[in-house]
Amino acid sequence: MLIKKFAIAAAVTVVLAGGTIAADAATAPEAQAACYGSVSLYKGKNNSCSKARHWNAIRNSASKYGSWVGRGGWSSQSQCWANVVSYGMTAK
Repeated sequence: MLIKKFAIAAAVTVVLAGGTIAADAATAPEAQAACYGSVSLYKGKNNSCSKARHWNAIRNSASKYGSWVGRGGWSSQSQCWANVVSYGMTAK
């Protein structure tokens, strides 16, 4: 339990410090960073996965997802979400 609390605190710290990718152990989907890049709070680029999509983990709410995109595509959020604790990309 202590490790999980530390991971959540570290993820929030990285996001607040301006990190590009963070993981919220409690709500973030599994990430596969090898096939995508250029991930920000609002969008991410699928470099080489067959399909990938951007996500935002929201405090006290369900995660919000961008659309699935193919290689070379950009997945983006439909709007700017409040209380984002982490963000990233998930690949198929």
